[in-house]
Amino acid sequence: MKALVLHGPRDLKLEDVEDPLPPRGWVRIRVKRVGICGTDKAFYKGTYKLFKKPLIPGHEIAGVIDMVGEGVSEELVGHRATTEINVYCGRCWYCRHGMPTHCPYRETIGISRDGGMAEYVITRNDLVHIVDDLEFREIAFIEPLAAVVEAVEMHPVKPMSKIAVLGIGAIGLLSIAYLKLYNPEAIIAVSRPGSPKARYAYMMGADEVLDYKSALEYMKKNTPEGQGFDYVVEATGHPSGLDMAIRLVRPRGVVYAKSTHGSPVSFNYTLAVVKEVQISTSRCGPFEKAIHLLRRKLIPVGKLVTAEYGIDHGVEAFEKSFERDMVKIHILP
Repeated sequence: MKALVLHGPRDLKLEDVEDPLPPRGWVRIRVKRVGICGTDKAFYKGTYKLFKKPLIPGHEIAGVIDMVGEGVSEELVGHRATTEINVYCGRCWYCRHGMPTHCPYRETIGISRDGGMAEYVITRNDLVHIVDDLEFREIAFIEPLAAVVEAVEMHPVKPMSKIAVLGIGAIGLLSIAYLKLYNPEAIIAVSRPGSPKARYAYMMGADEVLDYKSALEYMKKNTPEGQGFDYVVEATGHPSGLDMAIRLVRPRGVVYAKSTHGSPVSFNYTLAVVKEVQISTSRCGPFEKAIHLLRRKLIPVGKLVTAEYGIDHGVEAFEKSFERDMVKIHILP
């Protein structure tokens, strides 16, 4: 099969590799499309060290089950599907206590084991979600949307809150749309000056799109005593993002930390302590809830696909993903 294989920073090659065959209890998915995620971009740039070298990246997967291993029903063949990405052991302390995404023995599809930027990917049967009623474009957003849901589930949002979302890439925009469901008083999207993605922020439900300095002025005039937002999503994908979020959040407010850029971060630790800020980090989330949101058409994810590339143009797709007007690029094997 054809696959995009990452050997190191900006060393991505289209290669012919052996077709994967599903072992007992596993299935094979013929990939129809896969999203380029911020983590993929960090691997590609080299700011996030590869866990496996070489690696077939890609974990935002949409496809059709085309083969099953021993012990798996043949009736699954032909169904549209996606897969959760953490292949956990199911036996360790973390798995037995409901935290399989933190299993120390896990492998992660597209991160520490080969992923979906290929014609086929294999996954364990219990990680598969059948989604025949969704379009492939929607299916490829299940994993990132689930990650947004997880952040809010860890620290639920109260209605009529004031919210700032730092960064209007895919995670920031999905966060705007999801947080809008909680009936906030205002959602302010914060981006670099003159961002060409501002229109997407409005499309997803932002009340205003401001640069960072303007957001600080807004905060002083429009939040209680000028002290900050109740909730701040940090989705800039940049090491400076957390410090900006700390300055924008109110005392005892919540910062949802969502960037996975792989770089060390410096922030005003004293300010965070004095303000008693809750910094809530999160990673993977509940697929079933993300699927439910997509089935009810509550999150308009299709509008966020700004470019599509065949697998033969994978390097071009990755380079394009760094352009300012790009939200989500899908690769179509």
